[in-house]
Amino acid sequence: MEDRHWWSKYIISFFLLFWFGLTILVCFNAVVFGETLAGIAEVNWQLKIPLQEWVAALNLPLTAIALIILALGLYLLTPENYLTMRQALPGAILFAVGWLAVTKLFQLYVAKYDRYNPTYHALASIIILLTWMYLTCLLLLLGGKLNAILRREQDGAIQNTASAPQPA
Repeated sequence: MEDRHWWSKYIISFFLLFWFGLTILVCFNAVVFGETLAGIAEVNWQLKIPLQEWVAALNLPLTAIALIILALGLYLLTPENYLTMRQALPGAILFAVGWLAVTKLFQLYVAKYDRYNPTYHALASIIILLTWMYLTCLLLLLGGKLNAILRREQDGAIQNTASAPQPA
């Protein structure tokens, strides 16, 4: 049974909506366009630092950390049965790794899209973007399901050890 008040559910939902949207938008742009934008900034602003190399080196680790924190927040705040950080971490890691793989595939498409006919390019871009959104949602659900399966296994193991007969 849910023990949260109706207004706290709405506040959490509102917070997660904007936090999730902003984090996914920033991470998506960092992964897909980060190195290109860093190279343009490096040339146009005549920077003395190797910005493009820094972005290339730090892009995936920082994005993975941001996605794990995002998924942890989602998995810790939303279920009726509260999870600990340790219980929510496997699903968060699955989401982050899967999201990075799907986004890298999208980046590969963006790198090759200028070779397509403009009509097909417009249609394919919409279809590819919707597929990416679908896979993002699917990865969130798979991470939550992984957490639920692991928690059920852990609860079953605890019940089995508690109900085992004690030697006299």
